[in-house]
Amino acid sequence: MTAKRVQARVFGEVADAYDRVRPAYPDALVDDVLAYAGLGGAPAVEAGAGTGKATAMFAARGTDLTAVEPDAAMAAVLNRRLGGHSNVSVVVSPFEEFRPDRAFGLLFSAQAWHWTDPEVRWRKAAEVLAPEGALALFWHLDMLKDPAVLDAALAVHRARAPHILLDTELPTESSIESSRWWLELERQDTFHDLSARLYPSELTFPIADYLTLLGTRSAIRMLPEDVRAGLLAALRDVLGDQVTLSVTTALYLARRTP
Repeated sequence: MTAKRVQARVFGEVADAYDRVRPAYPDALVDDVLAYAGLGGAPAVEAGAGTGKATAMFAARGTDLTAVEPDAAMAAVLNRRLGGHSNVSVVVSPFEEFRPDRAFGLLFSAQAWHWTDPEVRWRKAAEVLAPEGALALFWHLDMLKDPAVLDAALAVHRARAPHILLDTELPTESSIESSRWWLELERQDTFHDLSARLYPSELTFPIADYLTLLGTRSAIRMLPEDVRAGLLAALRDVLGDQVTLSVTTALYLARRTP
């Protein structure tokens, strides 16, 4: 019997491709998180470190960091990339089951917090943080920049994978405080001093790399192999030789209530 695949754990199937094509995060975002946290030598912990796209950026700034990653294949790439850094330790575990022996001055999660258990994640975050410790959650959100290219991609999705929605708008300063994560954070008595910041950018990919990027996204990975291949082939036919994405990286900050 074939084991049932879990959407949150499909990234390890393509861990090397994920590490190669998934974008890093804005340097300004990492600097802003560290300025907000004011660690002063206190350690940080990352929930859902993946292959280390964000981990490496914090480690390069000298952060004493514990990277928690539930998928063994993703953690293997992470260890290969950063295992030689004396300031980084990798723990293979779901964040919800992580049992640290110290409190942290910063908990951050890059493109991963939505995979944590909503019944556990906020309580666990408060448990691992020291009083007034910082919480930083961030995600890339992107859409095809050219409206005609976006329309063509939408038509392909409607025909081949109508349940997989493409973004047709990105968060703005006026919409961020009505977003899911802002509203969810507002309900948590264990956190205060909420703020949010947006970091706009553009990314251009050769078509082969863009299709590889799509193939690392969980909704597309969950498609039957023939459907996935057909979707990516049809997108290749309409997207041209390269693809430019408009990207907004959304950052949510809060502090653990004393």
